[in-house]
Amino acid sequence: MSCKKTLEAKELIPIFSFLFLRGKCSSCGEKISFQYPIIEFLSGALFVLVPFFLNSFFGIRNAIFVSLTVPGWYYLFILFWILIFLSLLLIFVIDLKHYIIPDGLNIFIFLSGIVVTLLFAVNEAHILPFRESFLRNYALIFSPFQNVFYNHALGFIGGGLFFLFLFLISRGRGMGMGDVKLAFASGMVLGWPDIMFTSMIAFIFGGIWAAVLYFSKKKTMKDKLPFGPFFVVAFVITVFFGFDLIKGYFSLFNL
Repeated sequence: MSCKKTLEAKELIPIFSFLFLRGKCSSCGEKISFQYPIIEFLSGALFVLVPFFLNSFFGIRNAIFVSLTVPGWYYLFILFWILIFLSLLLIFVIDLKHYIIPDGLNIFIFLSGIVVTLLFAVNEAHILPFRESFLRNYALIFSPFQNVFYNHALGFIGGGLFFLFLFLISRGRGMGMGDVKLAFASGMVLGWPDIMFTSMIAFIFGGIWAAVLYFSKKKTMKDKLPFGPFFVVAFVITVFFGFDLIKGYFSLFNL
């Protein structure tokens, strides 16, 4: 970015090029941001972690290990989930640095949500019980429906309208329109009540971080704070740890 040099093939190998160049441009010697190897590592990790987790969650792992046939639709299902997480990773970085969430990414996540919902609904009979939500059986407490289509439609409408309400009452000062669109798109992907759980975690993390910045005098009440990164982190927590968290919470009450 400093000398505008066109990179060669050997300088474009993820992670290894950064190490080979010792974190500096081979032309001008300017330091290369650690953002690049970190994002490259996380992107590669998603191709491993997402399938591994979903295989376990949906009960596909055993079928793979014993060499049984894995249905073709499941590969497409996994692919779209990987693309969703890659899009969220982009949103995390872009919103953190530029305070904006591109419409193209929100639209892609929304359309991907429609695809994964359709794939899941059509093949629901082949999935383990209580896998309509990443909260598993606890979703029964919060959802009025036991239908994949209805739950994802409710997630889209309920999650999005809640953020739209916050945007309107704050006149755009407390919530950006990009965050509203992200909530609509994520609601389609996660469904209800997962989008509710995600929103709750995002506001907790966002509130804590805002308080830290405020009391440390690094930010004032008038300063902007990107909400997208907190929402992305909350999305990841809901998918990978949502069931364990809510189970731990209810266990405090012996439920």
